[in-house]
Amino acid sequence: MAKNTKYVSEATTFIRGLLKKHPELLEKQKSLRATWWDNNGIDEEEQNSYQESSDPVHGYAYYNYSK
Repeated sequence: MAKNTKYVSEATTFIRGLLKKHPELLEKQKSLRATWWDNNGIDEEEQNSYQESSDPVHGYAYYNYSK
């Protein structure tokens, strides 16, 4: 069965039109993506805090081990 390649959704049409009118949005999108997702490495301070935590981690969280 042949795939219908002529259909384009309204959302795709809107995004394509928006990017044609405002090509600077692509650069802004890339910079914001780099801010939140493309970071190199792990926050060492947060990792150290996690490793130094005195709270034990139990396999079953709904059981009260303190009794």
